[in-house]
Amino acid sequence: MTDENVSPRGSFAQVFMGIVVIALGLSIIFVPEILSNFWLLFIWLPGLLMEYNALKGEKGLFVPGGILMMVALALTLGVTFSGFYAGGGWALFVLAPAVGLFQLYLANGRRPKGLLTPVVVLTIVAVVSIVPSSLSKWAMIAVGVLLIGFGVLILLRKK
Repeated sequence: MTDENVSPRGSFAQVFMGIVVIALGLSIIFVPEILSNFWLLFIWLPGLLMEYNALKGEKGLFVPGGILMMVALALTLGVTFSGFYAGGGWALFVLAPAVGLFQLYLANGRRPKGLLTPVVVLTIVAVVSIVPSSLSKWAMIAVGVLLIGFGVLILLRKK
């Protein structure tokens, strides 16, 4: 290679990948348990690269990038905290497409309103799925009583 073909500074992607590989090597040396969850890297890295490329201008990559980032987060939390999925953490998988679509909505200059419909529906489903598992038994009884009362009011309301 001639000197004119070699850049004194690497591209951002090259520097980023170099830092990631060095961090991975250090992690394997000092935290050997990381190898048992090494597979998570194969979900985080494509998600991060898609998000990076989406920020550089390829707006369509926000959807798969956002989905992969949420799935990677959910899987990482599931591996880190036992009982995470049973406690309602599985709802992050439902929220994943909503995050990707919402990122696309924010990045799009026109901001099509139709894109918000699946975002709102998926977010509501995720939140409604998380709430019962995060409330106590007595709080859920109170919510049930409120819903019954609201239903009775609807039935008794004059037309």
